[in-house]
Amino acid sequence: MSYRLPPLNGLKAFEAAARHLSFKKAADELSVTPGAVSQQVKSLEAAIGVTLFRRLHRSLVLTPTGEAYLPMITDAFLRISEATEAVAENLTGRRLRLGISPRVAADPAAAMARLTDGARRNDFVTVSVEDDVALLLDGSLDALLRLGDGPYPGLHAERVVLRDAFVPCDEATLVVQPGLATCREYRATKKLLSGQ
Repeated sequence: MSYRLPPLNGLKAFEAAARHLSFKKAADELSVTPGAVSQQVKSLEAAIGVTLFRRLHRSLVLTPTGEAYLPMITDAFLRISEATEAVAENLTGRRLRLGISPRVAADPAAAMARLTDGARRNDFVTVSVEDDVALLLDGSLDALLRLGDGPYPGLHAERVVLRDAFVPCDEATLVVQPGLATCREYRATKKLLSGQ
């Protein structure tokens, strides 16, 4: 039996662009140019015969068909990722770039050392002392651990109960681009922060 599959690079480009609603942010994630993402999505749309995005001036909007297609494609990639992790534990991806506010830990250097040691064993995150949301917006950071509930419009933010390295704080807000909130590195970083 053969599977009816559209171009896989086109699917990756569509899924990343749809999560970010941006060809540029998808390109950053996939380490290609925005033009390449746009062309891959166009090839996918031509292959399946439907329009997945409305391309507006400086923005993207999913069509109803794109909205229906995205959750199924995201689920398929998640299942492939989980299956691959189950058989290839040493597989590495791009490290998550995490900024930690100096206000979160009494000794940010010690907290960073503990996190970096845990991350070195797992090779999924790099840590720096930062507290500027603009670094998330311009793509310099992938995630930011800071005090306060926001507002963080357009970003995914969730409260995290912190492990003892962050005394006196016992919880903080982990802010990330919505497109990264389900990635393996983000999930592993969140687990590392909480000591689970």
